[in-house]
Amino acid sequence: MKVFTRTMVAIGLSLGVAGLANAGTQIVAADDSVTSEICVSAATGSKYKLKSAMEKARVDKEYVLEKLTCNGMSVIEFVEQHGTNPSVISAYITNGGYSSKEYLARMDTAQ
Repeated sequence: MKVFTRTMVAIGLSLGVAGLANAGTQIVAADDSVTSEICVSAATGSKYKLKSAMEKARVDKEYVLEKLTCNGMSVIEFVEQHGTNPSVISAYITNGGYSSKEYLARMDTAQ
């Protein structure tokens, strides 16, 4: 019984430490440019923050989708890798026409 209890405590502590490590991750803009603000807003997972940043920069969804890059990646790739709630942001930018498999296939053929 003691072995089981110790094992469960060790697992619980391990998961708790891993959760704390992930909870501290925050994306911060490297500069004050409006494009950096758009990237950070997209990564937060809030389409309202993203919309506000796009309005401030006076860019539309097409520009964000086709021309804007975040750390050398498209906005969708950046949000997929580093953001929270990527499906909501991707659907907002693509007007609901987003599928990660379709986008990756399209990116592969565009090269």
